[in-house]
Amino acid sequence: MAAADTSLADQIAQCVIDSYRALPKRGKPTSKGPDKEEWTVLAGFVIEDTRPEASQRLTCVALGTGLKCLHSKQLRPFGDTVHDSHAEVVARRALVVYLMNQLHQPQTMPPVFGTHSDSAKHRLDSQLLLHLYTSQCPCGDASVDSLKTAEDEDEEPQLKRRRVNDGVIRGHQDFASLGTLRLKPGRADSIPTLSMSCSDKIARWNAVGVQGSLLAQLIDPIYLSSIVVGDLFNQQSIDRALNQRVARALADKRLPSGFRANQCTIEQATVVFERSQTAMKANNASVSEDGVVTADSSIYWFLGAASSVALVNGQRQGAKVRRDACQTKKLWPDICKLALFHKYRELFPQSQEVSTYRQEKDRAAEYQAVKACLAEAPEFGAWVRCPEECESFDTAGCVQTAAEDSR
Repeated sequence: MAAADTSLADQIAQCVIDSYRALPKRGKPTSKGPDKEEWTVLAGFVIEDTRPEASQRLTCVALGTGLKCLHSKQLRPFGDTVHDSHAEVVARRALVVYLMNQLHQPQTMPPVFGTHSDSAKHRLDSQLLLHLYTSQCPCGDASVDSLKTAEDEDEEPQLKRRRVNDGVIRGHQDFASLGTLRLKPGRADSIPTLSMSCSDKIARWNAVGVQGSLLAQLIDPIYLSSIVVGDLFNQQSIDRALNQRVARALADKRLPSGFRANQCTIEQATVVFERSQTAMKANNASVSEDGVVTADSSIYWFLGAASSVALVNGQRQGAKVRRDACQTKKLWPDICKLALFHKYRELFPQSQEVSTYRQEKDRAAEYQAVKACLAEAPEFGAWVRCPEECESFDTAGCVQTAAEDSR
């Protein structure tokens, strides 16, 4: 089928899948034997150049895979570990690295950023659109309708239906509660995490932008034009989770200049990601239901990177864990908080008087004001924030609070 006959959604999906296929095997799902196959979720960000003269319309600039996240007892205070390795989150962090690199030394043509006429901040070129592809519906509120079955609707023991706190549900529990914040993972017998679901995180991107709090001090918020979803697609459910919740939460709120309640287009991809759960079950008839298992590792890549990087338990695959000390700089994942903080300092040396990562995030006053507006709404008021002790590190990974405990 010619590209002209293919929907934009499928072209975006194919762009990400092709970029994934071009990467090395390290960290990708594999066959674990004749009766066990790994599957994963793939997500990626695609920039669309709408200029008629553009030589390349779609470019994948960042991608990630993964289904794992660290539980509350695995969190480290040094910023050198990726807490949430779900594909959409990994891809978004890789996108932030790409954007930082573009500010430091542009690598694409035409340039991604311009500047305001009335501000020192940079702005994404108005003729460029940003799309997110994910091979499976984001976990959390967007996917509860697709995952609901008659068995799930049976009465569960109250202990398994408990909420983490008022307004937050553990993963795949209590399907009757729609528009609710949820924590990863879905299984009730797993150790709790402090990672909000991908539905919740993407919804918040529709308010604060995908660039994060650090870059919000240097660039205008960047919003998604569309999200393209493969498996478990449910237009109404996804729209409710990602768009309508934000619109309600920010209705009648006065937001800082440049911020808005973004409403991204929801599209379905018919292109199949070969390592999705659906594809693995369909293409491996000899493998039992229990033989299709989630991949332990994840990968991230961004345009301009020498190669992709594999992560296991939030650290570079093969890295030896230093239990009570920060990893050496060469072992930092590019997308961990510490590496992003370090790169940001190189871009914005004026911030040197700020000592910790949490303090630097809090300096993004307008960004934090939008988050505060969300927090005032019942849809987002119970958001679980990362503990301050996990964000009180400096650019070297040295913890600046509870010093006695870190020795």
